Formats: sequence, C-alpha cells, structure tokens
Amino acid sequence: MTREEFQSNIIQYLATQASLPEGWTCGPKDNLFDLGVLESFDLPRLVAHIERMLDSRADLKSRRSEVFFTLDSMYDAFVGSKEGACAP
Repeated sequence: MTREEFQSNIIQYLATQASLPEGWTCGPKDNLFDLGVLESFDLPRLVAHIERMLDSRADLKSRRSEVFFTLDSMYDAFVGSKEGACAP
C-alpha cells in the first residue's frame, strides 16, 4: 500500500468518524490531536481500522501514542517500516 493510499483511507475514515464536513482533508504532517480530529478514546477504533485495512495485526508493544499524531507517522509505523510493523 502506498503512502498516498494509506493516508487517503485514514482521512476518509477520520472524516466519517468525526462527522467532518465533506471534502475535509489535512496534510501528512498535521497533528490530528491539535486539529481536534482525534482524542485518546478514538485510538482503539483507529487501530482496529488500520488492522482491517492492512489485514494484519498492529504491533503496539513498541509504539507510543505519538505514532498517531500525524498521517506520516502512522504510515511509517504501520506500513513503511522495513522491519514490518504489522504481522499477518
């Protein structure tokens, strides 16, 4: 999955979950918590969405909450890692 595909999917998911206006978007480095789009209670559902999207379990043991601050950091943590951030 490319960075653009991942980020587009997450933006669509967030827009639906947070009831954001149609056409809402954000940049890959925008802090989703600062924008008010995410809060800590949203993380379990977001992780479940990422796992379904990637069809694999997310390795959260070595991840900190900062991973969810931006689209770029989520992609790097769950897809872009050469070590394989998600396991089948």
